[in-house]
Amino acid sequence: MPAYHASVEALKSLDKKDIQEVKSYAKPPELVQMVMEAVCILLNAKPDWTEAKKLLADTSFMDQLQSYDKDNIPDKLMSKIRKGYTSKPNFVPDTVGKVSSAARSLCMWVRAMDTYSRVATQVAPKKAKLEEATKKLNDAQALLKEKQDALAEV
Repeated sequence: MPAYHASVEALKSLDKKDIQEVKSYAKPPELVQMVMEAVCILLNAKPDWTEAKKLLADTSFMDQLQSYDKDNIPDKLMSKIRKGYTSKPNFVPDTVGKVSSAARSLCMWVRAMDTYSRVATQVAPKKAKLEEATKKLNDAQALLKEKQDALAEV
């Protein structure tokens, strides 16, 4: 998943100075606030600037993002993210990056979680069908082997 891996690499490129830059805003630019609200929603925090600053101050903030359980994002959260953030035309890394490079990386991460969730939703039923077909194939091959062994005895 290229978008996801690119977002993780972008997160890894952030350092304490970048996080401090975002955290230092008394009243952040609109795009920075929007990105941080989306991050708050994904981390099950209240989507406001006060809560965002608390998250940014947490020493494990970056670890939380990098180890985020992307396979189990509730549909309700993703619906909020899509409706209020990723569907907006200015919620794109290049636009956000003009205001803050740190917020750009966080925007990439939010968008990657959205993309991953969409793909996972489409792939999950296909994986289930594959598992079912594989089980049927294994059962048929076991039965075939059994019959071949019985035939060999004759």
